[in-house]
Amino acid sequence: MNTQAAPQSLRGPRPAGGWLRALFGRGSGRKRDNSLPSARRRIALWAMAIGLVAGAIELFLPIEDSYRAIRAMVREHPADQTAVVVFVDDGSLNELGVNDPSRADDARVLDQLFRLGARRVFFDRAYADASNESDDAQLAAAMRRHAGRVFIGASLANDADMPNLFPHARFRSAAGIVTINGQEGPLGLSTRFPTSLTIGGAERRSLSAELANVDRPGAWYMVDFATDYKTIPTARYIDILRGRGELAKFRGADVIIAPSSRTSSDFHPIPFNTKIPGALLHVMGAETLKKGYPIDLGWLPAFLAVAVFVGAQSRKRQPSARAATAGFAGLAVIPFALDFAHVSIDVMPALATLSIASVRFARLARDTYRGSTGLQNIAVLQRNRANDQVDVIALKIRNFATISALLTPDQIEELLVKAQAMLQATDESAEFAFDKDTFVWLAARLRQGDLEDHLRGLHALFSTSITVGGQAPDVASSIGVDTDYSAPLRERTENAIQCAEDAAHAGRIYMVAEPRMVEDRVWRLQILSELETAIRNEDVDVFFQPKIALATGAIIGAEALMRWNHPTRGPVDPQQVVGIAEEHNRVDMITRFVLNRAISQARRAIVLDPKFKIAINISALDLRDPMFVGQVEHLLAAYRFPAANMVLEITETAPIENDEIIANALTGLKRLGVRLSVDDFGIGHASLHYLRRIPADEVKIDRSFVTLMDSSIEDRALVRTSIEMIHSLGRTAVAEGVENQAVVDLLREMGCDAAQGYFFAKALPMDELLPRIGEHTIAA
Repeated sequence: MNTQAAPQSLRGPRPAGGWLRALFGRGSGRKRDNSLPSARRRIALWAMAIGLVAGAIELFLPIEDSYRAIRAMVREHPADQTAVVVFVDDGSLNELGVNDPSRADDARVLDQLFRLGARRVFFDRAYADASNESDDAQLAAAMRRHAGRVFIGASLANDADMPNLFPHARFRSAAGIVTINGQEGPLGLSTRFPTSLTIGGAERRSLSAELANVDRPGAWYMVDFATDYKTIPTARYIDILRGRGELAKFRGADVIIAPSSRTSSDFHPIPFNTKIPGALLHVMGAETLKKGYPIDLGWLPAFLAVAVFVGAQSRKRQPSARAATAGFAGLAVIPFALDFAHVSIDVMPALATLSIASVRFARLARDTYRGSTGLQNIAVLQRNRANDQVDVIALKIRNFATISALLTPDQIEELLVKAQAMLQATDESAEFAFDKDTFVWLAARLRQGDLEDHLRGLHALFSTSITVGGQAPDVASSIGVDTDYSAPLRERTENAIQCAEDAAHAGRIYMVAEPRMVEDRVWRLQILSELETAIRNEDVDVFFQPKIALATGAIIGAEALMRWNHPTRGPVDPQQVVGIAEEHNRVDMITRFVLNRAISQARRAIVLDPKFKIAINISALDLRDPMFVGQVEHLLAAYRFPAANMVLEITETAPIENDEIIANALTGLKRLGVRLSVDDFGIGHASLHYLRRIPADEVKIDRSFVTLMDSSIEDRALVRTSIEMIHSLGRTAVAEGVENQAVVDLLREMGCDAAQGYFFAKALPMDELLPRIGEHTIAA
């Protein structure tokens, strides 16, 4: 058998290339549509494109042939015993003592076969060259004695530069001529034979077509490997020549004489097995043709069927996984059924298309929806195009975490489905997303009054419980809305969700986003990282507000206050920074910075006044840090700063008196010799019991009572009572927020010990404060 690579034209048509431009949608100047229907269409088109290209370039041909071979193994059956192969094997050549039998021996074997009752004899060789004239004459004479029943081979060259193999003139008229060409598929997983080829100026049947008596000019077919080649009857050349062995099998049979020695190149692979002589493949080809000419549908029919199926799936909101499974099963089973009808179909391009589409559809559904609820994930909603005709609404289930702890995962999904149905009743066209504990959707733009009524209606809708699995949990909701129609949709959804969160914290039914709120929210999110960078770059400083002894007017100390002048926002409120730092448990960063800077600067003041005391604010979170006391001790030692000159002011807005960790920290600080002060007394958890439990040396009365006490009888009474209570505990009373002389006079009259405020001085850099130390007054 003379083999060559299978030409691509035999495997199916090539696709037109122009349609690919439509797939990419280039040149239109429009932005890509990120909607879900468009995403599904793109998946379908890409899957079809890949399958189409794969089929056109035969990308999966080895896999296709392997699958065809597996199906053949399932249908394997014995040969029909109508053909016998006589092998010119190594044993025969050794016994004859030659490398190739003589033409005279071929003549004797030919006569012997017909004496044994052979129907026809085929030589699987071309006899293209002449040998000994006498031997050639004997062979030609033997062929003529059995005219019309002897066939010799001819072969078209694989390469245009090589000559064809055609019988020598001595034999052309003596025997029939058949073609012995064939084509091997990639990796030898398939074999194709022609039914006929034009050679020597005439159309001639192939060896297998002549064996099967099939007349179908110019066609190629694929050999069915279902015939078990091991059951094809065989014999040895030498046994025929010597007249020995089992000879009855030749009666009425077609005989193929073919080489099979180790020096022969006519060995060819069959799937999942060894190489076999080409003559066996010709016999298997003949058995294929005897069952009926095999029809090869190629890859296009299965691909087109799958393309239609994938296109239909792309139109569904959630493509059916069951339908896809049925499609896979069909692609696996249908080729088996068709094989029995002698119809071959290639399914790998279709299988690739269906696999890509199904996997991508499933991934899109997983990325798009929450489980089986049909609720979109928030990222999908955010990919929609901006629309200035919609409001973005977020409804937060405030107690979702508690509800989730009581229900099973399936019950949670049931709850969400029922909640979605309730919302759908208010807007049938809306697509709802769910993020953590919040429903988000786009609603038609409403006027302010109508919007507020709609939001109250939504809140009332969830004022009743939702029955799930025999339970009826109450649902607490808060609503956020974004009406900034010019903003990107991602920003709008995030704003609406945050507004719902803010509404929940504020105890409000709903909250509508405003530009200022958005800006403040962004600032709050990044303020600590910017502060950290500013501290590292030394863009944050510490100023000092003097503390005045009211009896003498002299400066007796100062409070260290952080000052941050932001490059774009200007001066930043320290209280806002500290509040956010406490929320994020990052206040230690501020405390460490102020402690370091204040102690290093206050050393200069102590040189001028050894009794000068520096006051530094600390948080209850600092006191809960088990390392804090050790850090203070380390700083005092590092700067050689007297502990008695340090005052740590503890904010009084949080209940700390029953906290054992804080109590231990306060005891540790007192053991170091550090003075303690209760800051902002009067606005938090103040009580006589509180002051008794805190080992403070001084108490600072909050500015909200002090600033206007000259015009408020109530404030004067509260300040007087506070001073008396502070003194009754043996503590020093300090007033904050002093802004005029009248307040100073009232405080002196009440016996207040010290004061600070703008009347004396604002917070100053240490370089400006030092010259004033020692003066008896710094009042303007």
